[in-house]
Amino acid sequence: MSTAILVAFTVALVMSLYALDSAGTDSWARFGASAVVPFVFLLITAAWARSGLRLALVLPVGLLLLALERVAILPFYLDSSVIADWNARVLEAAAMANIALFDSGVVIVWSIARRQSAATWLGVIPAAGVLSLGTWAIYFHQPDFGADLTSGGTLPLGYHVGVVTFEIAFVLAAILILWACDGIGLATRRPRAAGAPAAAASVEDHRATQLYRTQAHQIDQRETERYPVSPPPLAQPPRRPDDPSFRTTQIRRPGDDQR
Repeated sequence: MSTAILVAFTVALVMSLYALDSAGTDSWARFGASAVVPFVFLLITAAWARSGLRLALVLPVGLLLLALERVAILPFYLDSSVIADWNARVLEAAAMANIALFDSGVVIVWSIARRQSAATWLGVIPAAGVLSLGTWAIYFHQPDFGADLTSGGTLPLGYHVGVVTFEIAFVLAAILILWACDGIGLATRRPRAAGAPAAAASVEDHRATQLYRTQAHQIDQRETERYPVSPPPLAQPPRRPDDPSFRTTQIRRPGDDQR
């Protein structure tokens, strides 16, 4: 399901960019329409969140990042006469901020909704490094994918496929880094939970061993309670010598030697 959502998001981005480029709509209409796919992705990701708390957190964070991304890209939809006097560095910073906010927004929203362990934080720095590298590569070294960018006409579908794939590759790399760290956290958490049954089994084995030893070498207390052992007979006074039943000592009477 997670893979299907990310693939559908990528395809929807390609188709929306191609449709807007082919329609030749007004700049403000393009400005609003280009935010539809990210907004739908935010709603779907929020619905796919692992808990209600995550859902409540994903929506405001995602909406804030989407709003900032729209503000960053706004200068490029203004009339050329408005930005004619702007410094080139300002437009460059706005373009890079737009890329960084879009890519990091996807990663942050997805991670809040889907990640489960605190070990995910271990991947924040490498993921941020990948996104920073992606922002630089997309702005300064994005290929033209065989399209003539100076013609001014509608760009082919292959160009939009290449542009979106090139950018989403960095997004997926960052998501996979956080996912791997999350998996490490879950893997270290499960043996602790599984340790309790093992300990219980060890205790049961010890009890069984003790019971076997009791049965083999000792009297079972339960059997003693059910069938009490009769007490030893009371001591009896020595019997008289003339008692016929007294057979342990031979009695010699006077006159026996004469017989």
